[in-house]
Amino acid sequence: MPSLKNIPYKFIFFTLLFLIADFVIENINHRFQLGDFKVYYEAANAICNGKQVYGVLFSLAIGYYKYSPFTALLFYPLSILPYYYACVIDFFLISVAVVCTSIIILNIFSNYIFKEPIKSPNLILSISLLCICTHLVREIALGNVNIILLLVLCLSLFFLIREEFVLAGILLAFVLITKPFFIILIIPLVMRRYFKTLLVTAITLLAFMLLPALILGVTNNIAIHKQWLNTMLLHADSFPAPNTIEALVRHYFSFAAPFHFQYIVMVVLLVPYVLFIFKNISSGRKDENKKTGGLVMEWFVLIAMIPSMFKTDTEHFLMTLPIILFIIMYLFSNKNLLLTILFVVLIILYAGNSSDLLGKNMSLTVYNLGVLGISNILIIALALFIYTRKIIGVEKDKLLSDTKSEVNRCNT
Repeated sequence: MPSLKNIPYKFIFFTLLFLIADFVIENINHRFQLGDFKVYYEAANAICNGKQVYGVLFSLAIGYYKYSPFTALLFYPLSILPYYYACVIDFFLISVAVVCTSIIILNIFSNYIFKEPIKSPNLILSISLLCICTHLVREIALGNVNIILLLVLCLSLFFLIREEFVLAGILLAFVLITKPFFIILIIPLVMRRYFKTLLVTAITLLAFMLLPALILGVTNNIAIHKQWLNTMLLHADSFPAPNTIEALVRHYFSFAAPFHFQYIVMVVLLVPYVLFIFKNISSGRKDENKKTGGLVMEWFVLIAMIPSMFKTDTEHFLMTLPIILFIIMYLFSNKNLLLTILFVVLIILYAGNSSDLLGKNMSLTVYNLGVLGISNILIIALALFIYTRKIIGVEKDKLLSDTKSEVNRCNT
């Protein structure tokens, strides 16, 4: 974590200006509605008052609650407030999460990948914020929890690195009970034998599922968890998501695939990912720094892949923030014109779909073409190329050069 003298105050000031401007504009235009947050707010009231939680339209046309009973309980303190004031607090929490997440990611990469102080951290962080601004504005407008979950995942990784396995497991369980598709994050934990963290995660998840029984009773708690499971399955089946790899294959190759094709795609994607972990583990046996650096990249790459594998809203692509920040940090320290141009093009595709800029019809066309999904995969691929070829490759070349120099010195 940064010391007080290393805190990027200029970035914090820039972010606060951005968020305050967004808050003011949304209120002036009477658009400060936070539709997704209203679902959490109403669901919290419903579960604590013994009312129906699942299958009830709380907000807009698709405002059905599809998260766990425990997650609804977390929003109860806000649900006792008038809705507008609860929205303001939710907006504040998202704002804090944006700042803290960015700074934590920067420090993780600085300490465990680049292994040196990063020049111009304020500028790097500010550029990364601009790169995700389209998705961030949507996240804020909906009052969703993705950036908060990303903050929790970053903290979980931070505690893993520090070998504080209990805290890492508790935080991971918090994310899984909210959005279970993050379960694939157990892959690097299993392969790296973080069994204590996995055990704590499992125990904490069980506790989170049992806790609502204190309010609902055991029988009702079992029933409401069955309703949650059914709601998740229905949402996964019916949700339109043209940015997943499965949807891209269907669209561009006119592939009439069976229903389970999405799971085949997931396995195909995870095979090279698993091989990547094996390679990192092998390298980490010889160099402790590479062991930690490999874990960092595995964690953030898999998080960035999630919206490309599972059917989700576009604001979930905020999860690519760590990978974007990694690329920017590399480009600042290594002036590579070709990679810089490629990155700029990819970011335009990743964040350029705004109805205010393109118009509603063009924006919808770009959305249906899956441009966001394509750019997300290419950004991840660029980050992996930089890590394996430009960072790990350079370290190997330097080690080989130092070894030859030492041999020559000994011979002379």
